[in-house]
Amino acid sequence: MKEKKQYCGLDLLKFVMALLVAARHMIQVFYPAESRWRLVIGSWLSNLAVPIFFIIAGFLLFRKIPDPRRCKDADAGYSYGGGNKTGGWSVVWRYVWRIVKLYLIWCAIYWPIDIYNWYHGTATIAETVKAYIHSFFVSSTIAQLWYLPALALACLIVWTGYRVGLKIWMLLILTGSLFVFGCICDNWYFTQQAPMKIQEFVWWYAPKFVTMRNGLFYGSFYLALGLWFSRKTWRMPLLLALAGSLVSLALMYKEVSTCFNTNMVFSAAPAAFFLTELFMRAEGGYSRFFVTLRKMSEWVYFSHFYFFYFFSWTVKWNPLPLTEKNIALCVLVPMILFAWIVSVLSGRERFSWLGKLI
Repeated sequence: MKEKKQYCGLDLLKFVMALLVAARHMIQVFYPAESRWRLVIGSWLSNLAVPIFFIIAGFLLFRKIPDPRRCKDADAGYSYGGGNKTGGWSVVWRYVWRIVKLYLIWCAIYWPIDIYNWYHGTATIAETVKAYIHSFFVSSTIAQLWYLPALALACLIVWTGYRVGLKIWMLLILTGSLFVFGCICDNWYFTQQAPMKIQEFVWWYAPKFVTMRNGLFYGSFYLALGLWFSRKTWRMPLLLALAGSLVSLALMYKEVSTCFNTNMVFSAAPAAFFLTELFMRAEGGYSRFFVTLRKMSEWVYFSHFYFFYFFSWTVKWNPLPLTEKNIALCVLVPMILFAWIVSVLSGRERFSWLGKLI
């Protein structure tokens, strides 16, 4: 039997990116405004994470679906990618439904935090419910969960475009234009220099939809890149991928330090592209270590806000001085340990239900 290919490099890259997301939010909550880590991690390195998540998700999803344009028997009604004459729609729909279920599950898991915030806030129940419903559909009340509905929407946008006949380069131009527009509208540094019509659009858009970081203006471009990765048959030379990663990271640092980007960064696109290409080179057969690492990245990403609250609730009993280093230790070490424990347990039959949470 042919051994299933495992992208060990992508598993490692995802884990590092998940840690950066957790560190970003920890820094935003607990570190002083003057901390240099707000720039280095909060604005620079952590802004690689979600683009890379989108690219990898798109790559792993679309590689499961044979290219309908290369399938000689597609028009004759033969099944490919999970359906007759559907071009893989059944695969995409199953994936989207799985993502939606994950979003619903994790929103429910975070209800205790939402209730706690309401209890210690000043809003009425009616105001809280209204705000929650609005956030549920446009951004989520918990910072990292917005990624899930954005991923689901981006999958539908990209696969619809591909199935109606758009070539991948057309999709990249179309979604890339949406990404550029989103970057301009998401950062006031660019918005204030844009034509008045764009500024008026932002004033109308922001109260209703909160952010440009969604499946339309953000996720669709990176999912299209993931589709491109799944269809290409050549590999970039190692030195070119490495050089591209380093140059793009330098450009990204220059951009965020000049333009004060904290969410959508133009140069994150080439940086995420080259890093994905670089780490994709590391592949092989089955490895339990990298399977565990893959699960840990999911647990770190989804659960890390709970560890912020646990730290806050127990801080009065914490004997360590509240330095930046000690805060990081008290938050990140228990979080990583928890992620490792549940990842290992989920591999056992008795606790296999844990796998349905990631």
